[in-house]
Amino acid sequence: MNTLARFGRNVGLGALVLALAFPASSAFADDPVPVPAAEPVVVETDPAIPVGDAGNDPTADESAVRQVRIAMETAHAFGSPEASDRIGFEPSLYQGKWFMPNREDLRKCISKIESHHRYKAGSGGYYRGAYQFSKSLTRGVTWMMQPEVRKEMGDSGVDLVKELRKTPMNKWNRYWQDRAFWTIWNEGKGKNHWSVGRGRCF
Repeated sequence: MNTLARFGRNVGLGALVLALAFPASSAFADDPVPVPAAEPVVVETDPAIPVGDAGNDPTADESAVRQVRIAMETAHAFGSPEASDRIGFEPSLYQGKWFMPNREDLRKCISKIESHHRYKAGSGGYYRGAYQFSKSLTRGVTWMMQPEVRKEMGDSGVDLVKELRKTPMNKWNRYWQDRAFWTIWNEGKGKNHWSVGRGRCF
């Protein structure tokens, strides 16, 4: 075979090898340049929510909020500085089952009319405390509060309620008087106990 023939044969073999090594669908074809995959989006967790499935469960979060509230209210129940201050209007220290945040203005109005926000009011009288509870209503509300207090504060809380039952309301701290108000108010069902506020507060 002469040199020219061998050269042609070698060129043909080279072309075949290149075609096999780099098919038309390779990167050397007219395909677009590959784009690197996008990095996954990382969502930052709320630092206020504990890490883990249970902590990110909305139900569990509500439970945690409830536990914090009960811990704070237990401190108030047993005589925190805020609860021991019995002069002037402040946001309700009780914020449990019967609390109605959108009716705080109503509570303020009733407290103003009844006692000028004096939780010590009525010493020696039949009506006592910031909301001017009668003796019978004072005793009755302790029975009404007791089941919820047992759930939230246990036996020690119930023992405290039993002591309140024997104590004039004007000697109760701010927390217990606020709790008594919301318990008796009962989403408006108990408004007749404050007829003085009709047309002025509600």
